[in-house]
Amino acid sequence: MWLNVYTLAAIVVIPSIMCFVTNMLIYHHVRSSSRRVQPETSAENVVQKKISQRDIFLIRHMVLMFCIFAGGWAPVYIIPIIEYYAPVNSIASSISTIWCELAALFDMFDLFLYNHELRKYLKDLCLRCFRF
Repeated sequence: MWLNVYTLAAIVVIPSIMCFVTNMLIYHHVRSSSRRVQPETSAENVVQKKISQRDIFLIRHMVLMFCIFAGGWAPVYIIPIIEYYAPVNSIASSISTIWCELAALFDMFDLFLYNHELRKYLKDLCLRCFRF
């Protein structure tokens, strides 16, 4: 039973914390770089800085990726803990495994779609392959 708890912590909890810290560092970098690019305001027109649409989109994307990761991997490792106390249907274990694989696939697919340079490269590559 304790081995299952440690496995859950090692595979879901610790990587989730690392993902959270990394995402906060990314957000801090994006936020500071967008402040450097924006024109400075005069002392008279100091306006409280709002979060830009770009920052909101980035936060939303990071939260989505985090939820997909945690929601996809946690059930696979929670089921053995539950199974220690009560029997769990084998179909639930199979579904959780498929759910985990779908979450990993969706994360990869989303990262490919989110990376504009890679998307452009793959599009050009496909067009070059089908050009006669």
